[in-house]
Amino acid sequence: MSDDDAEKPAARRFTVENAKKQAEEALHKSEFILSRAYGLLKSPKAEWEQIRAEQTTIPAILIGYVAPLAAIQPVCDVIGKLLFGQLSSDTLSGVAALPEALVGGVVFWIVSVAIVGLLGIIVNAAAPHFDADADDLAAQKIAAYSMTPFYLSGVLLLWPPLGWLGMVGLAAAAFVMYRGLPILMKAPEDRALSYAATVTIAAMVAGIVLLALAFSIA
Repeated sequence: MSDDDAEKPAARRFTVENAKKQAEEALHKSEFILSRAYGLLKSPKAEWEQIRAEQTTIPAILIGYVAPLAAIQPVCDVIGKLLFGQLSSDTLSGVAALPEALVGGVVFWIVSVAIVGLLGIIVNAAAPHFDADADDLAAQKIAAYSMTPFYLSGVLLLWPPLGWLGMVGLAAAAFVMYRGLPILMKAPEDRALSYAATVTIAAMVAGIVLLALAFSIA
């Protein structure tokens, strides 16, 4: 056996140190997300100013921030349905099957991340129509961070009857976007509201179309 082969099992071996490091990273990320959500709702102007100054990239935003957040809704949806007996492990019980729900959750998660990427493109493309400055990175920051309240509202799906309150999260996302557009996209204050409304409606339509296409293919 070669030295390379001997080293492969060691690279995959579980260690307490690695597990502890991963747990600390996950805790740090969750604390950051909650802190950001709190800041955007409590002091949106100050939080958006901080976001504007942050050095990052579009892939880092989508993979490092949006992807974990977007998983909250499908995960809580499956757990909630399991707890309330709305899912079954087989397809003969007359209840929705767990495997189908899991596949649907993965599809929803992927599309959710894609929608945020598309939302960033829409924010940037619409900028000239509202006397704002086009900026790819700033537009993606608007798209990603403004959706934070909506994604966190997915926790309500742990109790399915409260799922409709996700619309409150969507309204909060539109408000957060409205407060961020003048700071990141330099939109005039008097046009920020119509800018946010236009982008939100366009994103909702695009999201419905993308989800419909994704589930028809799946």
